[in-house]
Amino acid sequence: MKQRWLVVAVGLPLFLWVLLWCPVWVTALLFAAITGIAVYEMIHTAARETAKAVYAAVIAIALAIQYFLYSALVLGEMRSLFGVVLMVWLLVMCLFREAVHRFGTEKPFAFKDLAVCFLSGTMLPLMYSAIFLLRAKSVVYVLAPFCVAFVGDALSMYFGMWFGKKTPKFAPNVSPKKTWAGAIGGPIGSAIAMLALGFVSSRLVAYEPNYFALLLVGVVANIFGQLGDLSMSLIKREAGIKDYSRLFLTHGGVLDRFDSSMFIAPVILFAVLGGLI
Repeated sequence: MKQRWLVVAVGLPLFLWVLLWCPVWVTALLFAAITGIAVYEMIHTAARETAKAVYAAVIAIALAIQYFLYSALVLGEMRSLFGVVLMVWLLVMCLFREAVHRFGTEKPFAFKDLAVCFLSGTMLPLMYSAIFLLRAKSVVYVLAPFCVAFVGDALSMYFGMWFGKKTPKFAPNVSPKKTWAGAIGGPIGSAIAMLALGFVSSRLVAYEPNYFALLLVGVVANIFGQLGDLSMSLIKREAGIKDYSRLFLTHGGVLDRFDSSMFIAPVILFAVLGGLI
């Protein structure tokens, strides 16, 4: 318990400082580090026979994808979008080259491992990049994914405690403790969080909230956040592990702490780019 509170007491203020008061490039660097660690955690968990050289190549390409996205969408260098396509193509070529080279050897690079590496090298940088893209838009927007995740998880837990005994399990084979009551409480909590964020922001910064849109986005984002939480739990359950790593001590690893927010952030970004909020 002391370790959990230590991580929160030290990590949360630093995290908020980077998100709210540092330049956008600092937020981008933070999530580049988070992405690199997340890629390693996923490959290490789901593709255990992968060579260390493949780890390094996938992480490097994932970070390159984020760099080109930052250059294109934050700095305005739209030609950098070609770099994203180039990196995805290079990742595919490297992975298939490794599969062909090691086929028939004592340590083959199976297609399962190839698929895990491709998913890790593309999905994680693309989804985590939504965080620093939101920061580039406004400090209001960059808080939204974490408000949706935190308040949604909190109310989901309480709904599960209050009403869970009377409702069936939501995904018993993946998360035995999760009930339909908790699954319903999550979107309600996230909607409240988005409404509160809009209200506070209208008082502190030049932000004019559309409360109906904020409510709707909160509900939809939480649904995707629950999918992210269950998806990362599914991978752990298949691998037979409790946590992806011990990076945050008893809180687990990056994919344990930033699982739902990874799925929520793109939803918020789409809503911002679409002019909904």
